[in-house]
Amino acid sequence: MEQILSQDEVDALLKGISGGDIEEPEEEAVEENLALATYDFTRQQGITQLKMPAMDVINDSFLRMMRTSLANSLRRVIDITAVPPEMERFGSFVRTLPVPSSLQIFKMDPFRGNALFVLEPKLVFSLVETFLGGSGARNVRIEGRDFTSIEQRLIQRVINILLSDMEKAWYFLHPVQVQFIRSEINPQFAKICEPDDVVLINRYEVDMDRAVGSITCCIPLSNLESIKSKLTTAFQREQSDEDIQLARTLQESIKNVPVDLEIELGKAMIPAGDIIELQVGDIIQLNRRKDDLLPCYLAGVRKFMGTPGIRRGSKAFLIKRKVMDRERE
Repeated sequence: MEQILSQDEVDALLKGISGGDIEEPEEEAVEENLALATYDFTRQQGITQLKMPAMDVINDSFLRMMRTSLANSLRRVIDITAVPPEMERFGSFVRTLPVPSSLQIFKMDPFRGNALFVLEPKLVFSLVETFLGGSGARNVRIEGRDFTSIEQRLIQRVINILLSDMEKAWYFLHPVQVQFIRSEINPQFAKICEPDDVVLINRYEVDMDRAVGSITCCIPLSNLESIKSKLTTAFQREQSDEDIQLARTLQESIKNVPVDLEIELGKAMIPAGDIIELQVGDIIQLNRRKDDLLPCYLAGVRKFMGTPGIRRGSKAFLIKRKVMDRERE
C-alpha cells in the first residue's frame, strides 16, 4: 500500500525546511577528471604566416634571372613559375622529400646558419639528359639508385647558376655572399636547423617541354632575423643597373673631394699682456706631453688620434686609432 502524505504533513514539512528545522541533503561534489597537458613555452605550437613583401620582390627577381640563365645554359626554352611561399617546420618539410634527392646546402653571408636548395629527382635526370644533348623527356627509374659522379658534376653547373642568381636577387635589399657548402642525397643528412624550427619554403616549377620538375629553396626564419624589419616593409624598390652604377660614381666622386686636415699639437692659456710681450725664441708650454696622442681633425671634426713625425723628409702624422666618441678626450 502506497504511503501518501496528507496536506497537513506536507505543509509541516515545507515549514520545517524554510525555517531551518529540517536540513536539506547536501549534493555530492562530482570530481571531474581533467586531463592536464604540459605546455612548452620554448616551442611555437602554431605557425604564423608572416607577410614579407620584400621577399616577394626577391623571389620575382630570382625567378626572372633563373629563367634566363637556365635557358642560356641549356639552349632551350624553359618556363618557370613560382608557387606562393609558405612556412612550415623543417621536420615536416624533410619528410616530404623523396630519396634520392639533390640536396644542395649553401650559406648566405653575413646571415648565420645554412640554407637548402632541393632539386626534384626527375628534374635532375631531365637536366642531365638535356646537357648531354637529349630531349629530357625520357622516363628514368629513380628508386633504388644514386646519382653518378657525372650526373653530380653536371647538376653542379645548375647549382652554380642558382647560387649566382640568388646573390644578384638579394643585392638590392641586403647584399649577401652565397657560398656552396656541400651536396647530399639523403634528406636526413641535410640538417640545416632543428626539426621544430620554422623555415621559409619557396618552390619553383620548371617546365621544359614534356619534362616537368620543381626547384625548392628552404631558408630557416632564424637566419633572416637580423633583417626581419626589411623583409616586412610594405614597399621595397629594386635597384636597376643604372642606379647601381650611379651610386658607385657618386662614391668615387665623394672620395676625391678635398678636405682640410688639421693636427692639434696642444693648448695653452696665456694672458693677453704676455702675448704682446712675446719675442722670437720664447717657449710656450703646451698642455700635452711628448708621448701623448694628438687629435686629427677632418673638416673641423675630430676623427683620428696619432703621433707626429717625419716621413722621407716631410712632416707626417701616424694614425694610431679612430675616434669612436667625439665627446670624450
